[in-house]
Amino acid sequence: MRIIHFDKRNNEMKLEPESLEDLWYLTKVVEPGDKAIARSLRRFKIELERAESGEKKPVLIELNVESVEFSESMNKLRLTGKILAGTPEEYVSVGSHHTLDIEPHHSFTLKKEFGPYHLKVLEEAKRSARQPVIQLVVMDDEKATVCSLERRGLSPFIEIQSRARKRDPESYEEFRKKYFSELMKLVEEGKRKTIIAGPGFAKEDFKKYVAEKKPKLISNMIFEHVSSSERSGVYELLKKGVVERVFGEQKLEEEFIALEKLKKSIASEDGLACYGVDEVKNAVELNAVEEILVLDELLRKNKEAQELVEKAEKKGAKILVFDSGDEAGQEFKTYKLAALLRFRTSY
Repeated sequence: MRIIHFDKRNNEMKLEPESLEDLWYLTKVVEPGDKAIARSLRRFKIELERAESGEKKPVLIELNVESVEFSESMNKLRLTGKILAGTPEEYVSVGSHHTLDIEPHHSFTLKKEFGPYHLKVLEEAKRSARQPVIQLVVMDDEKATVCSLERRGLSPFIEIQSRARKRDPESYEEFRKKYFSELMKLVEEGKRKTIIAGPGFAKEDFKKYVAEKKPKLISNMIFEHVSSSERSGVYELLKKGVVERVFGEQKLEEEFIALEKLKKSIASEDGLACYGVDEVKNAVELNAVEEILVLDELLRKNKEAQELVEKAEKKGAKILVFDSGDEAGQEFKTYKLAALLRFRTSY
């Protein structure tokens, strides 16, 4: 995400999304009531012509946003609303509805009151552009579950089934090789760093197979232990902090790790975590907060939460915004606002 210009006084920012993921980030920033300015095409027709006829003319349009739709299949962010102004004036009908298609590498201007939440999201979009996309595989003798940890979270899961059965020794080795071959092909096509994990020896056997068939692939693979080849194994991998240790910061993993730390602290009653506006507010006043955990929905809508987060940040606290759309965010909805503390605030 490129922030080309930010006029804080007039609450106006010129942005250029650089990827599909950036368009997704913008769905968390652009809201109904905002004003957007972008180049577009608008059909211009002579009075007696049919509504669907007429030539499309290039125009610059400012509209009042009424709806925001992310079309991943079309690689567009669609902003629909009433036209406030536009040029050339002869091609623009003020007050009529129009849709601006925001695409990667096409700049547009956004006018809104940029709160701390919106600026956090944009900063995250800028930072995440430097982060790698990672492939995750959890496997055993019977199947492998594969997904990618992308800038927006986890991609859809893919399952590869093995037909190898030890009770049929004649076909076992043949089907096992086919299973490994299919999995290796998927990993190779991904062309990215891959973490292979599982509960037994299947991952080690797969490692030997890859080393024999495609030895260059091994340098892109890291092998770890988890207790399941199901989706739960992927979440276990994230909670262990493996991705962070190997590749650096990743948003979803960071959320899972912070959530686990919060839950353990609450369960053990060690006094180093709290949740709820009043409890967190008290901890901020005492300068006890190491990290604020806050749900994006709350930060977007609740003025008191916004002010509290700003105050904590000024006092040196780290801020982690949970995405309500991902797995960790769904679980964090129980708390909405929490804090991990440097020291106990009560005994």
